[in-house]
Amino acid sequence: MSQLPYYSYRNYMMDTYGKVLYSIPIDLDLGCPNRKSDGSGGCTFCPQNGARSAQSLDAKSIEEQIHKSVAFAKRRYKAEHFMLYIQAYTGTFTTLSQQKETYSKLLKFHDFDAISIGTRPDCLSDETLKYLQELNKEIDVIVDLGVQTLNDETLKKINRGHDSKCSLEAIQKLQSYGIKIFAHVIVGLPNENRCDWEHTVKKLVTCKVDGIKIHNLHVIKNTQLHDEYTKRKFKIFDEYEYAEELIYLLRLIPSNIPIIRIATDTPNKDLIAPLWYMEKGQFGEYIVQAMQYRYGKADTNREFWSEKYKDFYYPRSGAKAQAKKLFIDKSDLQKRLTCKDVKLLDIGFGYGINSLEAIKLKKKNSLHVKALDQDRSILKEADNPLLHALYEKSYYSDENNSLEFIVGDIRYSLRKLDEKFDVIFLDPFSEDKNPSMVSIEVFKILHDLLHEDGVLVCSTSLHTVRVALSQAGFKSQIVTLKDIKGLVATKGYEHIEGVPYSDPYLVYTDKQIAKYREHLKA
Repeated sequence: MSQLPYYSYRNYMMDTYGKVLYSIPIDLDLGCPNRKSDGSGGCTFCPQNGARSAQSLDAKSIEEQIHKSVAFAKRRYKAEHFMLYIQAYTGTFTTLSQQKETYSKLLKFHDFDAISIGTRPDCLSDETLKYLQELNKEIDVIVDLGVQTLNDETLKKINRGHDSKCSLEAIQKLQSYGIKIFAHVIVGLPNENRCDWEHTVKKLVTCKVDGIKIHNLHVIKNTQLHDEYTKRKFKIFDEYEYAEELIYLLRLIPSNIPIIRIATDTPNKDLIAPLWYMEKGQFGEYIVQAMQYRYGKADTNREFWSEKYKDFYYPRSGAKAQAKKLFIDKSDLQKRLTCKDVKLLDIGFGYGINSLEAIKLKKKNSLHVKALDQDRSILKEADNPLLHALYEKSYYSDENNSLEFIVGDIRYSLRKLDEKFDVIFLDPFSEDKNPSMVSIEVFKILHDLLHEDGVLVCSTSLHTVRVALSQAGFKSQIVTLKDIKGLVATKGYEHIEGVPYSDPYLVYTDKQIAKYREHLKA
């Protein structure tokens, strides 16, 4: 089983059922108590089809929906075991007799191992709860409860039709009847911030729900939210922004509560915002990798060997030799510090050797370092008090130096910087295997961040990198010092033939970037 930094739904199912159950989404067309008879109204974010599953949209009957969805799951995922999922609208918004008749009929269409019922906190009568309690004796019953937020002001604004007290009372009632609860949370609702969704998640944890579904806000066509967004655009998270909020929330949830979902997908034809360029699966991998880099165990191999890339992080001459002879000497850092305070951007911080050597320099003026890396965990095991301080507080300072450590995908971190730098160190390690750090788009950002008289030093002499530098507005020189190779670049025009690595949306994986370059070369 894969080692994820949170308790995944897959692992939960293996622990609970001994097998993976694939959801078979069904739309009973029961409507919603928050909508008018003509279908209008409802929550501002909800489309008129109630977010019905795409694979069953053209089905004419419930039996056909099940048949199509089971066939799809078998074909797409090689599925063998299934859970019935009453997904669209409100699964308990009908009479008790109709609920009994409908669920009984559905469960006969296939041999399901569990049933999950999507509903609202204000649609759980005592009669329904008693029925679900009885049904729970025959088959595992889960209620997918649409909490969304526990901010009452937001609930009013999104026309939810109930308050936070209603949600909390529904959770308490379901638990008293022995029914499992998966609570839904939306991150990014208008006028909310981290404090709001932190409050919601913490309260759900306190209530001991059985699982939590989290997803980012989507603005879907022909919804009230679409109208509001058209009139006045509000903040919608891109991939990296949502990832930061999600990671923060995941760390608030104890390991006994499974995370049922971390993102959602709406067909592009129906989606207004956000327009992500990262696929859903890729986003999940990014979250896992980011959390492991920040909070997982560091690779403490003192030989600086990368198991991932099967290579050394530094040349055989040593990390300190590379720091001194390439990064510090070729940037004229010592000379620059005799004239004024210097701002240094250290990209690909790693074990921090380049910045540590820069901090050791004798200086009349101050050195201010911004260090970027996606791997924070490496600092934890390092045998250096300064790096320990960075791990704990992300900041270090003394009489002549300051160093701020910024963790995250470098492409995202760079775009958040709003200052100019005198010197930029770029250490992509294995640039041919890690092209996301040396794309033309990254170099264009660095061009904007560098002072006119600044210098960029890069620990690679790869021709493809020189091409990207030239197309981003740099001129470069190759530096060779025994086994230490690199590039020294300044602003200026230089034409070098070739096809650079390109990452047009700054979200591609390294494999996608390499593949895209081959496409551009063809």
